Amino acid sequence: MNAKVTENLVDVLAEMVDREPGSISMETRFFEDMGFDSTSILVLLMHIENNLGVQFDPDLLEPDDLETVGALVDFINRQPER
Repeated sequence: MNAKVTENLVDVLAEMVDREPGSISMETRFFEDMGFDSTSILVLLMHIENNLGVQFDPDLLEPDDLETVGALVDFINRQPER
């Protein structure tokens, strides 16, 4: 599911921050590089849940999982599918 997760996440992010998908890498940081806040993260997580069919357990989500696009991809890949 890694490639699907990455593609979907990058597409959603590009739309949310009005950037070209090619400008978003696995090292892109949510807060520093894209100007996200906690509300933006929640909206992003809802998009990912709906598009990829995963459920996020908020007790398992750590701040490190939201540092970069790659960290969130890794977190998503550890979640069970619906």
